[in-house]
Amino acid sequence: MTKGDWVDRCGRLLSDRGIENFSALEICDVGRERLGPYRSAVLRTPPLELLENVWMLIDVLEWLRAKNGTTGVLINSWYRDSRYNAAVGGVPHSMHTTCGAADIVKAGSIPSEVADMLEGHPHAKLFGIGRYKSFTHLDVRGMIGRPSPARWGSNA
Repeated sequence: MTKGDWVDRCGRLLSDRGIENFSALEICDVGRERLGPYRSAVLRTPPLELLENVWMLIDVLEWLRAKNGTTGVLINSWYRDSRYNAAVGGVPHSMHTTCGAADIVKAGSIPSEVADMLEGHPHAKLFGIGRYKSFTHLDVRGMIGRPSPARWGSNA
């Protein structure tokens, strides 16, 4: 499937579900700039059968968006196919390869605050939450049958 086909099909499905704050292109095309000028990898589009994971992740992202006043949640990296994931230094079997993970920033909040907010989610026991200096990793591993919870990193 081409990126254009993905954007059209996934975009329609997002619209049908009333999802306005996240786009099909955001799911399949962010993070490329991290490769730099000397490394390259083509990020393939996600298989449509991973959309159930997308919906679960969006539910949590929408909850986070509304937490402490509605502010934008910016996506640094969402889907990564296995080759692209390896090229950017992602761990093998990364949740990003399932469409069930995103590296995020919440406008007006520092990463430690974002991670703390996620810890307060009613289903936090089903999440992977990674604390990094400039972003927070969120995944819905327990919702798709992977062991959970998982926590790592520090915001220092």
